[in-house]
Amino acid sequence: MEKLCDLLGIRPGITALIGGGGKTTLMYHLARELRQCGTVAVTTTTRIWPPTGIAVAREPDAAREILDRDGLVCLGVPSAQGKLVSPAFEGWDALADYTLVEADGSKRLPAKAHETWEPVLPPERTRTVCVLGASAFGQPIRQAAHRPAIYARLAGAPWSASITPEMAARVICAEGLCDIIYVNQVDDAELSPPWAETFAKASNVPVVIGSLQARRWRRLA
Repeated sequence: MEKLCDLLGIRPGITALIGGGGKTTLMYHLARELRQCGTVAVTTTTRIWPPTGIAVAREPDAAREILDRDGLVCLGVPSAQGKLVSPAFEGWDALADYTLVEADGSKRLPAKAHETWEPVLPPERTRTVCVLGASAFGQPIRQAAHRPAIYARLAGAPWSASITPEMAARVICAEGLCDIIYVNQVDDAELSPPWAETFAKASNVPVVIGSLQARRWRRLA
C-alpha cells in the first residue's frame, strides 16, 4: 500500500494540519512514515498533549541531540494544563528535514469552521492538510462542528441541519485554507463509500480518504 505521506504530497519543510477528526493521530502517523525519509519534528502553534514514545525538547540544543539520536523529536513547552505549547525559540522550523505542525483546535469534534484568528498557520509552510472526520456525516451541525455558527453560515443551513458530505466539502473549500483534504474515520472496508464521488466533485482540492485506525487509505480521482 502506498504511504499516506505520499498520497498527501508531504514534502520536506513545514506541513500544517488543520480541521478536526484526527489531526494529532495523523501527525504522529505521518511522523513515523517520514522518519524513513529523513529527520522529523512535530510541534504545534496551539496546544497538544505530549506524545507517547517521542522525546520532547523545549530548546534547540536538546532538539538537535534528540534528532541526532532518534531522528524524531517533539518541540514544545509544557503548560500548566499539561499540554505542550509552541516552541519558544527561533529556528524551530528548520531543525529537521520535515516539520509537522498541528495548527488548529477542534475540541475533539470531527468538523471545524474557523474564526478570523484561526488556524495559526506557519507562514513558511509548504503544505496544509485539512482533516475531516467522516463521523460528522449525518450529525447536526450544532453537535458535530466546532464553531457551529460559522459552519452553519458557510453551509447556508441552520444549526439543526445534518452535515452531508457535499456540505462538508463546500465549507472546507469556501474557507480556502488547505491544499488537500484528508477524510478520516472511513469505515468502508473497500474505501468506496457511496458519498466519495459526491465529496470529490464538491471539492476544489485533492481528496484522500481512509482510516488511521485501520491503516488503510486511498486518493480519490
